[in-house]
Amino acid sequence: MLHRVGCHLVWLRNSRLASFWIALMAFTLIVSGGSLQAADWQVLFDGTSLEGWTRSQDNDQFALEDSLIVGSSSGQTRFLYTEKEFADFELEFDVMLHDTDFNSGVQIRTSLSRLNDKGESRFSVHGPQVDLGKSPGRSGYIYGQGNRGWFTPKEALKSHDLMKNGQWNKVRVLAVGPRIQTWINGEIVSDLVNQEAYKKYPRGVVALQVHGVKNPEEKVRHVSFRNIRIREVKQ
Repeated sequence: MLHRVGCHLVWLRNSRLASFWIALMAFTLIVSGGSLQAADWQVLFDGTSLEGWTRSQDNDQFALEDSLIVGSSSGQTRFLYTEKEFADFELEFDVMLHDTDFNSGVQIRTSLSRLNDKGESRFSVHGPQVDLGKSPGRSGYIYGQGNRGWFTPKEALKSHDLMKNGQWNKVRVLAVGPRIQTWINGEIVSDLVNQEAYKKYPRGVVALQVHGVKNPEEKVRHVSFRNIRIREVKQ
């Protein structure tokens, strides 16, 4: 029986069907013992334009420079967000933080407006955020932008040294249902299951953040992004 299986595998490798099976397997993600079906990758930023992205509040804190998305701060926190919304997905991007005192992040399943305390509608970016920066040891954990605190429980906010300031870092995010997993440079950082956050934010835009600083004139280039891509998944 083993001999028969071995012969079959040799035939498969040498046949024209091998490339087909390899391509088919690429559509399946194996995560913590579960199987997810993945669609094709969609390039959100290809280094040539900001097509498909919108700046929050007409800010100019994000620019296309040297085939990168470069964010610099003003006195206010600003965002660059996708025109398209996503629900369950795998997201990958490269990020470099140029200033050790700087804070950035990438919003996922994010909403763009809400009612304030007076019941008035106003522009607001709020939802789960993959934190990046200032305290590099917390990069990769999930902050509740506009929700006054972390979605990641405090006891799970364990400091690490995976995020390297001044260098390119590869970040991967897998969001399926109430579960959000993050990796930095190939190492898993967060594995969060938050039913309340998922109920509130089941889908939304992807948004890049540049945090406001006290003396923006002293800081020129803070954070850069490249190789941003996403693929939708389903169980």
